[in-house]
Amino acid sequence: MLFSYNQLDSTNRLAKELAAEGKPTGTVVLAVSQSAGRGQYGRAFTSPVGGLYFSLILEPTLPPERLSLATLATGLACRSVLHRVFQLHPDIKWPNDVYLGGKKVAGILCETVLTPLPPPSKAKVIIGVGMNVNTRRKDYPEELQPIITTLFEELQVTVDLDRLLNNLLEAITVHVAQLQHDAALLLAEWQRYDYLLNKSVVCTGESHFFCGVGKGIDAQGFYRVLDHSGVEHRVLGGGQLRLQG
Repeated sequence: MLFSYNQLDSTNRLAKELAAEGKPTGTVVLAVSQSAGRGQYGRAFTSPVGGLYFSLILEPTLPPERLSLATLATGLACRSVLHRVFQLHPDIKWPNDVYLGGKKVAGILCETVLTPLPPPSKAKVIIGVGMNVNTRRKDYPEELQPIITTLFEELQVTVDLDRLLNNLLEAITVHVAQLQHDAALLLAEWQRYDYLLNKSVVCTGESHFFCGVGKGIDAQGFYRVLDHSGVEHRVLGGGQLRLQG
């Protein structure tokens, strides 16, 4: 089931409403552009015409504490499609960004919706993806241009958005399903493309600030950072990681 629009404020916002109304797993909300796209921690996600912006409703059979792994599975799925279809070599910046050549090409926002009726209650995951595809750097705010890239900038060809969407939907569905039976293998593969691994990082949060070195994810999807005093921290949720310098 596909809901397609020329413009929405946010595909995730509408997908959450549709999920709460009982729309089935596999439902997709697609927009040519977004006026209020959202990223992690409530940050704005710039969504000019030419990008690919969609949200997918899935209902994975996972305990609530494992649902956050859908973000990592989606990042790996996006990475696999870009490599397989375009022979690109992206990295994944924990927890929700895909990078090409050290610049952001895609962002992911996963949110959970509980559907209490009919009982028992079930959790649906809204998987939002925004990918810079047929846009140019000049289409973005000036402050973003040095830190983002697009598929057009990398490939110098226009990409078929419908075909890319279908490839991404299939890969995301397969990778999220893998969490149900072989999460350890998926997380091990994710580690191979960890953008922050062994790099100097800064971690900021409401109650903490420290510098350290990225050490990859653990079995629960927490990111491990070894600070300069030799203490290992496990970061999830409120923590924000960025490269130092």
